[in-house]
Formats: sequence, C-alpha cells, structure tokens
Amino acid sequence: MKFIKIEWDNNIGPVLLLNIKNHNFGFCFCHKIKDRSIWFFGLEKVLCSRCLGILLGGTIGFILVINKYQIEIIWSVLLILPLIIDGFSQALKYRESNNVIRLITGFLFGLGLQFFLSTLFAVIKNGFFY
Repeated sequence: MKFIKIEWDNNIGPVLLLNIKNHNFGFCFCHKIKDRSIWFFGLEKVLCSRCLGILLGGTIGFILVINKYQIEIIWSVLLILPLIIDGFSQALKYRESNNVIRLITGFLFGLGLQFFLSTLFAVIKNGFFY
C-alpha cells in the first residue's frame, strides 16, 4: 500500500491520505463552503476564494522566486499578515469577510509565503543559524 495518496471525496473534494501502520489519516485541502467560493469554470467545487487566492499567489511567488526575484523578509511577513488578521477577526466574530477580501488576502499570503520560505531555506542552506 502507498504511504501517501490523494483521493476524491464528493463532499469535501481532494483529500490527502497518509497511511501509517495501516491507519489512514486524511487531510482535506479546503472546506469549500458554497457562499465562500467563487463561481467560475467549476472551481467552486474544489476551492474556496481564500484557497484560490493562496494558490494563485503561491504560483506567482514561486515563479518569481525561481527567477531569482527576492524581497526583504519583513515585506514577506507583511504580505502574510492580512490573511491572519482577516481570518482571526472573522473567527472571533468581529466582522464578516467577503469573497473579494478572501481572494486578495489569500493571494498576498501565497505570495508572501513563497518569499518567506525561500529566504528561510536560503538561511538554512547557508548556515546562518550557527
């Protein structure tokens, strides 16, 4: 049996399954709540607006990183913060977010995360922690 596989669940979409000692542990990619999804090209069945933004921002960030474009780590953290603030303020019921804000904060998060991780990996590779 495979250690890692991806299956499709009709209720929650793609699920990553890890098999450890004949026990499956599943991780879903997105909650896919219909009113939090953007409706085009059938993607509302796979990703919510925030996850779509993260995917798009992460893809563009990855392309920029492999083309040797870098930003200061503080800017990458600042790009990550709007999603955290939006998510927590909504979870704590201070306000209700909307799909445009979720898409934008997700995009900024995905972009910032790529730059943050590339800087972190460069630091680890170059041994700056010693």
